[in-house]
Amino acid sequence: MRIKFFKNIISLLLFVLVVSTSSQAQNVVYNKEVKAQIKIERTSEFTTFAATSENLTYSGRNLRYEFMLFKADTSNNVVKSSQIDKFYLENYEKKILSSVTINNQIEGKVTLLLLIFPDDEGLDETQGAIGKCRLVIRSKENGQLDIEGDIEKEIFLQGLVIQKTLTKSGRDFHRYFYSEYFNKQIKTEKHILIKEVPGQRRSTLITVEVDGQLVWRFFVRPKKEYLQEMAGVALDRCIRYLQQLKQRQDTQTRY
Repeated sequence: MRIKFFKNIISLLLFVLVVSTSSQAQNVVYNKEVKAQIKIERTSEFTTFAATSENLTYSGRNLRYEFMLFKADTSNNVVKSSQIDKFYLENYEKKILSSVTINNQIEGKVTLLLLIFPDDEGLDETQGAIGKCRLVIRSKENGQLDIEGDIEKEIFLQGLVIQKTLTKSGRDFHRYFYSEYFNKQIKTEKHILIKEVPGQRRSTLITVEVDGQLVWRFFVRPKKEYLQEMAGVALDRCIRYLQQLKQRQDTQTRY
């Protein structure tokens, strides 16, 4: 009788432990500090899915990601492929991590899963994901894809990067700047103006403005490395100014 009693107690404790662990797992909040998102770009025959990550905090983060693709045929046989890598995000930076392109005519279904993990020194590598995005994809009869899951549905008016340059060096600077601007997936409704005017001693002056506010300027030198360096500095100044605008807006909204 006593043995049976202890067995019941042990069974009850195990049940409570399992329920508690399951409850904690269900209460995990993803995308609070670092947001995982799969962006979708469609064409008539193919659809590209880009795995992106956005740092929602004030400090830079060491991170790692796993971008998984599960392909199930009509007999429900599943084949998995994945891309894994480490990366770093500056504060409030957004970055494209990887991408996959799928033909709009697929049999069965495809599931995409993006997980983002912390990768700071001293942390256990088995620590759970802090960012997550999952999509399930099937073909429709009309040749388009039916996509379900964590789709970003917000409508956002994106600001423009406007170019008013005079020389090849100015156009090259704009190209380097815009390439980094696109890769970091900067999201703002403010316009950025890159303007080039005559300067001193046969040189020209490039200014970079955000919403009419000057954030960076420099005299042009045609060397590629110099223009790339200036593009990086200018973009950092733009990001910093956009963060200041957001902080002011948040403060005004709070009070």
